[in-house]
Amino acid sequence: MVTLKELEELVQRARKYRLKIRIKFKGVKYGVIIESEIKALDDMDRVVSWSKAFPLAPHQVLTNYPVESVQVECSNNEVVWSGRTISDLLKSLDQLRCE
Repeated sequence: MVTLKELEELVQRARKYRLKIRIKFKGVKYGVIIESEIKALDDMDRVVSWSKAFPLAPHQVLTNYPVESVQVECSNNEVVWSGRTISDLLKSLDQLRCE
């Protein structure tokens, strides 16, 4: 389960350290990217309106949809962390930085 506070922490860290957090879901056409804000992505990595992609609020999507993969990138698209759960990401968050 991802709380609203944890989601806010992800957004703050993404802003502060210029991270891109990409989340893909099992069996779902749309994903999520967290940068300076939270956005929905289609299967071609294009930003789409949140309401088109998901019927729930962002923290509810992260809690209720089965996560396939989580990837953290720097602004140059270098992958600095990869995993399968948001819980693992939250545990590793303090160590993630981009130069």
